Amino acid sequence: MTNTSKTELRKEILAKRNALSESERMEKSKIIMRMLLELDEFKSAKCIAFYVSKGSEVATLDMIKNALALDKEVLVPHTNHEIELIKFTSFDDLAPAKFGILEPKTKIKSERAPDVIVVPALAFDLDMHRLGYGKGYYDKLLKTLNGIRIGICFDIQIVDKIPRHEHDQKIDVVVSDKRLLR
Repeated sequence: MTNTSKTELRKEILAKRNALSESERMEKSKIIMRMLLELDEFKSAKCIAFYVSKGSEVATLDMIKNALALDKEVLVPHTNHEIELIKFTSFDDLAPAKFGILEPKTKIKSERAPDVIVVPALAFDLDMHRLGYGKGYYDKLLKTLNGIRIGICFDIQIVDKIPRHEHDQKIDVVVSDKRLLR
């Protein structure tokens, strides 16, 4: 498929996601969080990389709070030319950065790589491929990490097939508010 089809799919999925009300998104995010916390991969992980949610994305702040309460080290993205994972120290340390995404002001690198990487996307397909926002940041990051890749999304973001390129990285598990894909 052509790049145009990725662009069209991005617009379509973003419109669907944006159409969810704030209360629907929060309710569905709680379901996704409960499912994520129950995964063996999550339970056994010592270090977890999360994205800091923005706009209509699956809300991750409560997931981060839960991971910290479970004594897990949490890493979050700092984006420049590529994503660098930085230790999460507190919600007070977050400030809007590139693309308006909250990032840590204090840049402390972790000694360890994440056991689990919670990955954002506009869409996931049944073959465990993801459709990101089109900049390739997460594909570049995922190439460098060996942890379990867990995509989280609302069920309306799961499609049969996503157009793909050879540099696109696959996901190991997808958690939505209605199902778990492996």
